[in-house]
Amino acid sequence: MHAPCRVPVSARRTSSLALIALFFLLILAAGISPLAAQIDPVVYRLDKSSTFQKGCFDPCMCPVMFSGSERGTFVLRFTGSDPLYDNYRVEEVNWTVTVPGQEIRVTGSGTYRVGGEVALQQQLILDLSVDGAAAEHFDSGLVTGGGGFPRIAITISIHGQVCFDTVFRLSAAPVPASELKAYRLSPESRFLRGCSDPCDCPTLDPVPVRGSFTLVPLERGPLGTEFSVVQVKWLVSPDPIGGDPSGLSVTGSGTYRLSGEVAAEQQMKLDLKLGTDPPVAYDSGLVPGGGGFPLLDVTIQRTVQTCLTTAFELHAKPVRMCPRASGAIPD
Repeated sequence: MHAPCRVPVSARRTSSLALIALFFLLILAAGISPLAAQIDPVVYRLDKSSTFQKGCFDPCMCPVMFSGSERGTFVLRFTGSDPLYDNYRVEEVNWTVTVPGQEIRVTGSGTYRVGGEVALQQQLILDLSVDGAAAEHFDSGLVTGGGGFPRIAITISIHGQVCFDTVFRLSAAPVPASELKAYRLSPESRFLRGCSDPCDCPTLDPVPVRGSFTLVPLERGPLGTEFSVVQVKWLVSPDPIGGDPSGLSVTGSGTYRLSGEVAAEQQMKLDLKLGTDPPVAYDSGLVPGGGGFPLLDVTIQRTVQTCLTTAFELHAKPVRMCPRASGAIPD
């Protein structure tokens, strides 16, 4: 049985609500966007109108090679304002591009700014890895727009949409708080690393891993549901690799899918950064499970040279949220 929700006394005080209201009135009077005033980063989700193109553009004469839709999320973090612009860090670019017969993974990070002296302008700059290739530099240029912010509608490309180019036309908006499903790893979750023949390396004892992540719904259909996995923040302790006394930090993002017309199946794919190492892909494969959703029980792994396997055995449950005057608090 869950313990009853406890709302802090301060959340019930009229004076506290008055201070909150005054805070936002001062923000609006100062011309600062409410999004910029938030302390926490904001999770964005691409709209269905977002598209991907790779091929030839004017003035070159050749057909577009790839054209498709894209879905996914990114995180926008306010970094400060200068005399003309509000500046943001774009983190956890976590997109899936669907082209005929193929799905392409897109990851990366960058910056976004919006403002201007006379007319509103915006600029999005991202370093993106497309389908596991080396990151390439995408830039919208400083263009007219941003009047609908916090909604973002903008086009980025490598070569300014001239001749052979890769182009993302993005339309995105903040995910409503009610759709952000916070999860916490259960104590049974473990980090594992071991070898099989023909490799000769030690097999580590299972090490506890704790932390949290968030699920964001992307697509729902008659045969399944797809979620974006964002804000992965885990700690493997003790650190089984580098011996760091503070533990091994794990961050990243990815996707989680539930499917199956008769028997439930699930698949989790995450790009994880362990400590200071570059992000690498972990995948559960399409495996039986998911019947107990929203509880999650799945193992994701990565195998190097066919024998060294690193895995996370994950058991997680939603964080129950209690109502409060200005939102929700974890129970």
